[in-house]
Amino acid sequence: MADSSPSEKNFETDITTTCPICFESFKTPRILPCLHTFCHNCLSSYILSTCKNKESPVGFPCPLCRRFVPAPSFSVEVEKWTELIPVNKIIHTLSEKGDKLCDACKRADEEIEASDWCESCSELLCASCVKYHKRSAVSKNHSLIPIVTFNNVSEQNKKIESPYALCQEHNDRVEYLCVEHEELCCTRCAWNKHRKCTQIDGIEEVAENLRKKGKFATLSKEISEYEDTLVKTKSEGEDTIRYIDDTSDEIRKESTELRNKIVNHVDALLEDHLSELAQNVKQNKDNVAEIVAAVSDRHLLMAQYLQTLRDTELTPPSILVQDYLKIRRQFEHVTRSSPSKLRLKLHSHFSEDLTRILQVTKFSDIKTEIKSLPLRGIDLSCATMELICELNGCDGDVTGGCFLENGDIVLANRDSKQLLHYRNYELVQKVTIGMQPRDVVQQTPLFILVSEHHNLKGNVGQFDLNAFKNVEEILKRDNNVYSLALSLGFVYAACSDLILKLDSKGNVVQQYKVDNYTYSVAINNKNEVISSSCATHNVTVMDNSGKKMYLYTHEKLKWPYGLDVNFSGEIFVAGKHSNNIHVLTPTAELLKIYEVESPKCIRFKENSYVCFVGSDTKTTKVYKFKEDLQY
Repeated sequence: MADSSPSEKNFETDITTTCPICFESFKTPRILPCLHTFCHNCLSSYILSTCKNKESPVGFPCPLCRRFVPAPSFSVEVEKWTELIPVNKIIHTLSEKGDKLCDACKRADEEIEASDWCESCSELLCASCVKYHKRSAVSKNHSLIPIVTFNNVSEQNKKIESPYALCQEHNDRVEYLCVEHEELCCTRCAWNKHRKCTQIDGIEEVAENLRKKGKFATLSKEISEYEDTLVKTKSEGEDTIRYIDDTSDEIRKESTELRNKIVNHVDALLEDHLSELAQNVKQNKDNVAEIVAAVSDRHLLMAQYLQTLRDTELTPPSILVQDYLKIRRQFEHVTRSSPSKLRLKLHSHFSEDLTRILQVTKFSDIKTEIKSLPLRGIDLSCATMELICELNGCDGDVTGGCFLENGDIVLANRDSKQLLHYRNYELVQKVTIGMQPRDVVQQTPLFILVSEHHNLKGNVGQFDLNAFKNVEEILKRDNNVYSLALSLGFVYAACSDLILKLDSKGNVVQQYKVDNYTYSVAINNKNEVISSSCATHNVTVMDNSGKKMYLYTHEKLKWPYGLDVNFSGEIFVAGKHSNNIHVLTPTAELLKIYEVESPKCIRFKENSYVCFVGSDTKTTKVYKFKEDLQY
């Protein structure tokens, strides 16, 4: 076969530097995982237009191949996603260079067309320079990508895809995992940023442990179950759309048919009404005509009487007297028998009846009954609290606690100054601490935080989860510290009239002014701050700046000592003196009240409807909220 012509070779290695959205040269090209590249502004506008009508978007389809692209981060706004998508360095360089000549040869004042791209050097190389590049001890391990693959996505993917993960901070190969922070580290990260951390494991060891412990299978199972929920929810949504269409068609058909019936009914009424009008007109006209005829006859008679009475001079006396007497007697008779004089008015209320129809400017509103349920949730307005078990060994005054990542439970027992550790709902450890514990939250896989106080002095201590030993105090105060909550690396502490927001080092970064006797705080998935006051018996929802958004109060809520939010944002409030638990929507609207004796705290297992309820006088109990199918 003959060699390809130079023009064919140029065409084969031609790399597009034109954005497929704006059809202009790339400006800050961003490359997606599917390896399609777009201008920064073009991609940003596309992402915003695609996600603007979606609730909590998690990604977007590629504008070209429609492959789904996961959000680069779930902790930033959609407007900033594009900034986190990597720049296509190859296209960026080519766009700025304006040619495809070998960079090494250009430095020697030679113009030779490049055949490969060196990722490490960010340079184009010709075939000869590639050969020497591979032979050099300095550059022999550099990643070289043939230019011919740039327009072949599958081939480019094979060439670009790295065989190992890279550290985000230094772009070096990942060698370790900081267990305390769950952060991948290169060697420099391990020796600098994480040198004070207590457990740093080799990445091969971590991977092997994950395999042995079945973590991949467990996560796969959870994802599969969630995927099944998504498929079911999507199917239900499509069924709902069909229901909306079918129901609207039925309403439209019913309305049209009723309209036609009304029009036909009105036409029939109008026809009957006009027929009645015609009969009425004829009858009244006949009656009036009879009177007019009688009056006309009398009018003619009177004319004759007058004529006779005027001709008295020529009439003989006897005839004159005779006529007079006759006319007078007849006149008296005629006047006595005169017909009635009619004054007739013809009325019809038909127009008023029709006008009342015209006064109907709008038919009744179309009403839609909507009940929003969490994707994996249940309808708590018609659910039950099913008792799973009682946690023996904690007889009252449990003020807080938490579920650990492995499903264990740690309770704070104030009177005994103990932390109680349960595994499979059995007590396995009691640890006495120096002060009265109020609450427990898990900060990392290795540490828990415990709020404690004594004699109006409080602190938050970091406890080693294995030894249950206080290793560091991250907050000290001259007054009590009560409930704790975690969100996005920050710690929130309820301190009666204040809620403190702390960073990981214990520095107070924000204070929220709240009502007195605020012993509980929780943070929902929108990073809103939820608290309850035993002074006002109110539940308050604030945004993260401290602005009050929603307020809940109820005559059956007394002394709301503890509260929590579940994975879908619903609020559960323990009314200690009202002996109940109030379940609220994320906007603090009542869903249902459950009767529970003397509840003091409530805590949920992550992504679950399982919770434990600590009591002031009774044993702590574990419950599961289940939907009542009888509703």
